[in-house]
Amino acid sequence: MAKVKKLIKLSTAVSAIILLLGGAWWYRQANFLRKVKVQKNEIPTLFIPGYMGNRFSFGGMIFRLDHYGLGTKAMVVHVSAKGRITFAQKASLKSRNPLIQVLFENNRNEKLEAVQLSKVLTKLKQKYNISKVNLVGHSSGGNIVFNYLISKDAKDSRTPQVSKFVNIATTFPGLRKKGKKLDSELSILNIAGNIWNWKTDGGIPLNKDLSLGMIVKPYVKSYQVKVIDGSPLMAYHSMLHENGEVDRDVAEFLFNENGHK
Repeated sequence: MAKVKKLIKLSTAVSAIILLLGGAWWYRQANFLRKVKVQKNEIPTLFIPGYMGNRFSFGGMIFRLDHYGLGTKAMVVHVSAKGRITFAQKASLKSRNPLIQVLFENNRNEKLEAVQLSKVLTKLKQKYNISKVNLVGHSSGGNIVFNYLISKDAKDSRTPQVSKFVNIATTFPGLRKKGKKLDSELSILNIAGNIWNWKTDGGIPLNKDLSLGMIVKPYVKSYQVKVIDGSPLMAYHSMLHENGEVDRDVAEFLFNENGHK
């Protein structure tokens, strides 16, 4: 009985420590957003997850942007394995900085997902009269977006013009000569992780991530870089979209006319 009581006390103490550390971490993330000021516009932002991405991939970022009044969770788009597209509207697409989460059932094929993204954008323009969008991609989600941006569909009048692209933790092998296919009015923010100055986010080498600049700089309206330095809790590949500093940089870039400060 005494051993059981000791185990209960130990378990309670460990749980309390975990909750305390978790609360401190959450408070630190929230601090990045509490004083952020952004302008209001009606350009929807689509969030594209990476390999095997799901509703949790960008769910936290969308929740935080909505919670702190920087954007509005307006829609979830589901794309079935057979390419069937369904729209689940949560709020008006005319609301403050509308946020759209895109979920692919076939989530391991970035080239196919780029084609499906084109169809999503076409339907958004047809059904909701959306003429401009922003795109945010994490990991291979950045490749999905980039593959779309250099495709003929991106310049088709039946799809919305892409105003801004946020790339988070992505490498772009073999695409050095593809930048010339990008829209000259496109603005890009590239976010990379750097764990303890190891020049990597634990998945993508920093120099590989930053090589995007060589591909796009001569051809786009603007290109900016933000390197997130810190511990794995802040800068690890899969933690970047859970980082309040990244939330802040994404919001300021997307929703302010002059972009990231």
